[in-house]
Amino acid sequence: MVGTTNKLITWLLEQSKDKKYEVKEYKEKRSLDSNAYCWVLLGKLQDKLDIPKEEIYKDLIRNIGSYEIVPVKDEAVERFRKAWNKNGLGWITETMKSKLKRLYQCNYILWF
Repeated sequence: MVGTTNKLITWLLEQSKDKKYEVKEYKEKRSLDSNAYCWVLLGKLQDKLDIPKEEIYKDLIRNIGSYEIVPVKDEAVERFRKAWNKNGLGWITETMKSKLKRLYQCNYILWF
């Protein structure tokens, strides 16, 4: 449901008390025009820098985007990476050696 604070509170008070609800700020999705313009600009950077626009995009995601570090067991790393990366070009995973080997029984930590 999307609405003002009063509308949401009224709606929540009418709902079942045993259920859990998540409330978050509503944000407009980026338009297809702005997404297309982003790729036009990335193409211009590609021409000037001689770097593929997909690599520029991934680098921007790495440097500007938010990420979370998650310990993952060795045997699950590749399966997790494949599943995560299927979401799109900007869904990046990277691995690093874990210092939490004994505690989490993992050798790698993924960040995404």
